[in-house]
Amino acid sequence: MFGEVKAGETVADEPSKLIGRRIEMTLGDLTGKMIKNTNLKLLLEIDDVNHTTAYTRFIGHKMDTGYLRSLARKGISKIDSNIDVITKDGEKLRVKTSCFTLKKASEAQVKQIRKMMEEIIINRAKTLELSKYIQEIILGKLSSDIYKVAKKIYPLRRVEITKTERYGMQEKEERR
Repeated sequence: MFGEVKAGETVADEPSKLIGRRIEMTLGDLTGKMIKNTNLKLLLEIDDVNHTTAYTRFIGHKMDTGYLRSLARKGISKIDSNIDVITKDGEKLRVKTSCFTLKKASEAQVKQIRKMMEEIIINRAKTLELSKYIQEIILGKLSSDIYKVAKKIYPLRRVEITKTERYGMQEKEERR
C-alpha cells in the first residue's frame, strides 16, 4: 500500500516467529518526509517473511490522544461516530470519527451531523478499494469532504478520522 519502505529492524532466531508482530510508526517515519500531521500513527503487522525481509500489512491507524484532547474545549460540542464499513474489495473496517464545533450545538444538529458523517464514510467505502480508502483517510480528503458538508448544518472547527481498525481478523488468526 505504501510501497517498499524500510520500517525498522527486528531480531528473531526463526523467521516464522516474526509473523504477527506489530509495528507502530508515524506517517513521517514511513514516508521519510516531515508531513504536517505527525499526530497520526500507522499500525502494521508482519504477515510474510522472505529470507531477511519481512512484509507488513496495514491493520489500522490512530490519532495521538494529546492532539485530540487539545481540540476539545469547554463550550463546544464533540460529535463522535463509530462506523463499521466494508470496502469495495470486501475488507471490513471500523472507522472512528470526531467532529468539533465552534460552539455548543443542539441535540438535533448533533444527530444531523452524525448522520451526515456516517453516510459519507459508508458511501465512500463502498466505492473505493482498501488501499485508496486508507489513502483518503490518511491524507485528510475524507475529513475534508465531511467538513464541507457538515459545516452547512452547524459551524465546525475540525473533523478528524481518529482511528481505523480492520476487524474480522480474529477469524483469520484462528485459521492459522
